[in-house]
Amino acid sequence: MLNAKIPWQRSYKYLGVTLDKNLHFREHIARVRKNALFYTARLGAMLGRKSKLSRRNKLTLYKMCIRTVLTYASPVFAHAAPKALHRLQVIQNKFCRAATDAHWCVRNSILHRDLELPTLSKYMKDASKRFFDIAGSHPNALLRAAVDYQPPPPTHFIRRPRNVLFDPPDALTAAVDSPTTSTTPMTDLE
Repeated sequence: MLNAKIPWQRSYKYLGVTLDKNLHFREHIARVRKNALFYTARLGAMLGRKSKLSRRNKLTLYKMCIRTVLTYASPVFAHAAPKALHRLQVIQNKFCRAATDAHWCVRNSILHRDLELPTLSKYMKDASKRFFDIAGSHPNALLRAAVDYQPPPPTHFIRRPRNVLFDPPDALTAAVDSPTTSTTPMTDLE
């Protein structure tokens, strides 16, 4: 451009979302995780086990300061690999354990249920559903056309953002949503 070579970029940050060549969002999730851990460390004295704040206030601080960092633009990257999204869920699990001062043997599903805190995958799925509902009924025809597509079948190797709406819940979300806890071992520990 104008006799100057433009270097090729492997990833690009646009509106706070790091886009990579194949839209895997690994760099974005790593950056979000790092920011969330930074805020968790800064608020650690207030959110920790020995804090005198009530659980309600701890939960409010988490929702306002940390979950917003974790889920910013989540309809864009909610269809990323489950392993990558699990790294974000671990941060929420650690918050739940520290905020309730729970013993190591208490399941994460019980902590989420007691705090009435949805898992990140459920929260992002609900945010995606709201986004697609709002965008689908928007007066702008270009925006309606952008979200009006049929997602590929679940067995297809290409995932698109609308796939999140049809994905089955992960093990932790299913355990939190179930009315009773089972006695079978679950894999919801970090």
